[in-house]
Amino acid sequence: MKKDGFIQPIRLRTLLASAAITLLAACGGGDDDAKGAPDVAKTTKGEVRAVDRAGMRSYFGIPFAAPPVGNLRWAAPAPAANWTAPLAKTQSAAPCLQTSASSFRLPNGQEDCLYLDVHAPTGDGPFPVMVWIHGGAFNTGGTVTYADPSPLVRNGVIVVNIAYRMGAMGFLGHPALKAADGSVGNYGIMDQQAALRWVQENIESFGGAKNNVTIFGESAGAFSVMTHLASPLSRGLFSKAIVQSGGYAFDRQLTREALEAQSTTIVNNALTAAGVTCAAVDAACLRGLSADVVNNQLATAFTTANSSPVPSVDGRVLPRSIKATFAAGENNRVPVINGSNRDEWSLFVASRELAAPPLTAAGYPTYLQTSLGLPATVASLYPLTDYGTNTAQQPSLAATAVGTDIIFACPALALSKRIAAQNTQSWMYEFRDRTAIPSIGRTTVSFPQGAGHSYELQYLFNLRDLENNERRDLQTAMSRYWTNFSRTGDPNTGTAPAVAWPAFTAPDKVLALDVASGGGNRPLTTFEAEHKCATAWSALTF
Repeated sequence: MKKDGFIQPIRLRTLLASAAITLLAACGGGDDDAKGAPDVAKTTKGEVRAVDRAGMRSYFGIPFAAPPVGNLRWAAPAPAANWTAPLAKTQSAAPCLQTSASSFRLPNGQEDCLYLDVHAPTGDGPFPVMVWIHGGAFNTGGTVTYADPSPLVRNGVIVVNIAYRMGAMGFLGHPALKAADGSVGNYGIMDQQAALRWVQENIESFGGAKNNVTIFGESAGAFSVMTHLASPLSRGLFSKAIVQSGGYAFDRQLTREALEAQSTTIVNNALTAAGVTCAAVDAACLRGLSADVVNNQLATAFTTANSSPVPSVDGRVLPRSIKATFAAGENNRVPVINGSNRDEWSLFVASRELAAPPLTAAGYPTYLQTSLGLPATVASLYPLTDYGTNTAQQPSLAATAVGTDIIFACPALALSKRIAAQNTQSWMYEFRDRTAIPSIGRTTVSFPQGAGHSYELQYLFNLRDLENNERRDLQTAMSRYWTNFSRTGDPNTGTAPAVAWPAFTAPDKVLALDVASGGGNRPLTTFEAEHKCATAWSALTF
């Protein structure tokens, strides 16, 4: 082939032509390779027609599993049936049954609810994929709230919003419902895993890259993300993860035995309240309960016993607790963004105030005992005089600080430390915009809620008008960090952010996310001290 160190001319021409073809293929330069979101997408079960809106192509109400009703109640999700005519939905499907008295519950909850929405950019793909898992204390929420993810999609990613069974329908674990392998409960997490498998099987038809999937969620959705990081059944279904305010209940996961005992009491109380008698409280009895009993007596009994459920250690989805899985180094190791909000607990203090008078100085220590399960002496670590000069607001602001630190901020820091100790790439943030528009009580609650729980979501989804340019600038910055991470595994790589986000290696490596008047996006070295994580809450570890 070679003569005097040169490739023979005919061989050179062949190599150059081959290289050109390879380059075009790699860049998506050929028409056959430039696959975007089509007007009609073909899934393994049938076709789905898009709705063009807000610079996106949206495909609503796609079934990713069979309706979990009848014999499929409290069972692992089954495959969806085929359909013939293209689906042409114009809005999200009805949410899953809401089994909580929360003010955030959505109307018209249904048992038949295992549907997802796909929101894709226009233009040529393949696009990175972000799978959103909504929050709501595993009791409320749905895809309809997040039907406009255009702040993310316009950065060139597909967003998939998924539904899952919640409350009594998603996390009851009565022994009569045991699977053949002895596991019980966690049906809501199995639904999420079924949706992730659907993404692997179908997202290429929508212009997505199945090998570049990021799961992200907030609150219960973020706890779900942590569950997938710990579950062997989720391995390989995603390549990156974002945890937004998800470190709130790692010490509350029930064992299978404890779940079965609790669920037995729940069912017995529900049947008694409904006046229902079964010859035997077996699977047939439970799956045959009327919708009225499920919606009322069972829902009430469940939330009375477990107002904020979390996935249990069922032996299948979770062979051991999330915390124990990470401690053993058996978690799924992918790049992670993890973070919390500066004033998380303000949402819960505000919710209380909508139904009761504002907290008082005298009632502050009692609130710490009754609502947070803390000794009243904790009040001395958070003296009212540290929280401004308005004495009427001080108790609510102090209670907000306590709840934020012990339930969200310090557990989030402990989680970041654990991930860093595994030499896994990770980044940590604190959302600090104290001008954020509250979800509740904007004009009626007596104290400023600041950067409350879930208040960062309006910067990733179009939930409301942000009202001013500095909030819109923060939305641009946050959506850029999130989508850069989705695309490349690094929030700094892609469309260059104005402020570099340091990788997390120690507590002083946190990024503050804020509007310009609050200091803007900037490195934050004081997170650990501000939230008393090394002093009052030094025993909190992950």
